[in-house]
Amino acid sequence: MNTEFYRNFIAMVEAGGMNRAAREIHVAQPALTRQLQVLEKEYGAVLVKPRKGRHTLELTEAGWILYRQARQICEADRTAHAEISALEKGLTGTLRLSLTPSLMPMVIEKGILPFHKKYRDVTFRFRESYQVPLAEEVRRGISEAGITNAPLPDPFLFQVLHEETSSLAAAALKDSPFFPQKETLSARDLSSVPLAVSRSTEDQVSQFFRTEGLRPSILFSIDARASALHLAEEGLAAAIVMWAPWDKLPDTMTLRPLAGPAYKQTITFFCLKGHRLSRGMERFLDCLEKELR
Repeated sequence: MNTEFYRNFIAMVEAGGMNRAAREIHVAQPALTRQLQVLEKEYGAVLVKPRKGRHTLELTEAGWILYRQARQICEADRTAHAEISALEKGLTGTLRLSLTPSLMPMVIEKGILPFHKKYRDVTFRFRESYQVPLAEEVRRGISEAGITNAPLPDPFLFQVLHEETSSLAAAALKDSPFFPQKETLSARDLSSVPLAVSRSTEDQVSQFFRTEGLRPSILFSIDARASALHLAEEGLAAAIVMWAPWDKLPDTMTLRPLAGPAYKQTITFFCLKGHRLSRGMERFLDCLEKELR
């Protein structure tokens, strides 16, 4: 089967109808109708519910199966062309990666810097997104892979490539009065300390305090972990954040782990299930994983 038929079928589905798809991909609507008929004959099944006509598409169950498989077929075809081209020219092309914004500094230091020294002809297209849109970008093929610190929605759609772990810790200026002289801090140690927390960790911080029947004194609740750390660096609060082994603090600050149950967060590298990574992405993720060891 000509992959053009699969690509055009995908376009019909994602455009929501033949007329719109015809305008978007510059193929005449009668030609799309004939291609759909060929696909239905090839697979021996009705792909579009007849009662909706051929202008507004509503897929049958068989249609949805073909749509999912057509995406994989076209992705495999694209990957094959890209890898063969790269084999002939050396490692080139564009790596498309979606990731949680707070992970970008780690990816730059541990991935891009060492990788770019070796493969200077490879370009990057990064999308900084959160949980649901991030996963959707990978599902739709906008990005080839993703890195997130939140649970994957619809995890059955994705393949986990690698995992790392971060844990809750408290950070403050070295000379601040916020921390007692202890190696680890309990909720009682921090009960009267003004805190800066990112909203993604606020529930875990509250749970940490509830273990001792206390409530945290959250002075700043903000979106970005970097902003919480900046407030701590200015001496306005102690920041409670997720901390990974590769993270770094300014020399003026100190970090203390929290006592009691470990509050951890999994950082997941993933791609669409059944997708074979391009050679460039494989080498980039290998490079990143080695630097994190």
